[in-house]
Amino acid sequence: MWTEKYRPKTFSEIKGQEQIVSRVKAFVEKNEMPHLMFTGPAGVGKTTLSLIVARELFGEDWEHSFLELNA
Repeated sequence: MWTEKYRPKTFSEIKGQEQIVSRVKAFVEKNEMPHLMFTGPAGVGKTTLSLIVARELFGEDWEHSFLELNA
């Protein structure tokens, strides 16, 4: 699917939300990830950011440590 093909894969590829992205990136770099809940309207990057966090923290096995829920 087009949206998955072109979805950002790293923190540096995310455009906008600089404050939030830098704060989450700092958590990942320190390997001290608190519990987070991303909220907001569709299309602002909640899922993308959480996928990047999972990839950064868990590497190749990120899919085994990631659960996406959509209401």
